[in-house]
Amino acid sequence: MNASQLLIVRRRHAGNFTQIPNSLIRNEHLSLKALGVIVHLLSLPPGYRISLEGLCAARKEGETAMRTAIQQLESLNYMRIVRDRSASGRFIQSRWIVSDEPIVEWAPHLENPRVEEPVLDQPVQGDQGATNTVFVETLDSSKTTTTWPEDTPPDTDESAALIVDEGDEECWLWLCQKLSLEPQRTRDQCTGLSTSVALDVLAEVLECKRQNSIRKTVPQFLASLLRRAREGKFSLSAGSELRRDLRLIIRRQQAVENAAKPAPVRAADKPENGSSTGREEFQRMRDQLTRKVRTSTITGGIP
Repeated sequence: MNASQLLIVRRRHAGNFTQIPNSLIRNEHLSLKALGVIVHLLSLPPGYRISLEGLCAARKEGETAMRTAIQQLESLNYMRIVRDRSASGRFIQSRWIVSDEPIVEWAPHLENPRVEEPVLDQPVQGDQGATNTVFVETLDSSKTTTTWPEDTPPDTDESAALIVDEGDEECWLWLCQKLSLEPQRTRDQCTGLSTSVALDVLAEVLECKRQNSIRKTVPQFLASLLRRAREGKFSLSAGSELRRDLRLIIRRQQAVENAAKPAPVRAADKPENGSSTGREEFQRMRDQLTRKVRTSTITGGIP
């Protein structure tokens, strides 16, 4: 059997995309139908209202085939459908819990799931395309659904304080200035993260701000990315080029600012006290010549 050569055209996306691990895509135990279903589910924002009928309508698939794909995903621990009931046994609602990696122990997730608020606005019905969202499940040890305010970092008293060395201090201050953030307060928010990761997050926020792709305030978006970073879910995307060339960009900006400053007056260019400048000396010589010409005209050229 002759094999054909595969050619791939990739484009760089600054937003409206979904990250899928290769381990999921290349899982040989997943059928293409089940893979298509989980990729579609992972592209939806957390909190999206989903149903079997709606999923079948969105993907133009029969209910029997869709149920088979979902059962395969459940058997491989990629998803669970939880049906909540009241104390009397009355059905209340169902929750679809989806993961991009198999989950071995589902009990904590089924008992008290809490998902991170999506970066995007409210979902739009119909064909939504791909979205730049990440489904994040975290456990609440107090078994409540209380979440931190968007612009308030979690308690990090027991975490190591962020230490920015001299080499990164310049980058840190520059990014904070561009984002109108107070450097010390921002440093406190990044407690528990490495300097490199913290700079990655700031670069991502700045580039998203430049592209006008932030649907929240800058502090809210920053807090959201910091939570992802602490959970190991953050990956540099839109700000990758800015982060890579950050030091060079700062150097160029400093060179432009220095070139725009007026050149200092050198000591040799300053006139000494009591002496006239070159312009004044020229004016004096011209006045003397004018007086001599007038005198010569009046006397008829006789000295």
